[in-house]
Amino acid sequence: MEEHVELVIGCYEQILFGYRVTPGGEQWTATTDFTNHAHTACLSVVAVNNRFVATGSKDETIQIYDMKKKVEHGALLHHNGSITCLEFFGRTHLLSGAEDGLMCVWNTKKWECQQTFRAHKGHVLSLSIHPSGKLALSVGTDKTLRTWNLVEGRSAFIKNIKQSSKNA
Repeated sequence: MEEHVELVIGCYEQILFGYRVTPGGEQWTATTDFTNHAHTACLSVVAVNNRFVATGSKDETIQIYDMKKKVEHGALLHHNGSITCLEFFGRTHLLSGAEDGLMCVWNTKKWECQQTFRAHKGHVLSLSIHPSGKLALSVGTDKTLRTWNLVEGRSAFIKNIKQSSKNA
């Protein structure tokens, strides 16, 4: 079986590109695997697990692309405002954050929003899930870092930070 790496790139021109990159000594070869034009505005964030690519956009939607079947899987609609961050937790969940200050926990079996948190008074800039899947962190333009208890569905800790974080 040939060893390769999947490279996924989103762009301001609303397109998601997938490449199959194969190492070959000093020269690596990249071949186009797929392209997907599912958004009506520029992509702002891309997240990948072993099967799906989730893309967030300034068009306020999250688009799901099935990399195995090479087809669009559907759209997730819950946020009002640009999608600013996405992160998969294994095969079971996707977390999303947006300019509306909400953080959503999506079940990836049915692609339903299981929990919605009023995460920040401003935009959610970044989020991360603990490897246990029981805790998440979020940072917002309201100059707070928040820890979320995902089991109990509530905020666990709030830390004020001295300056507004920048979304990288």
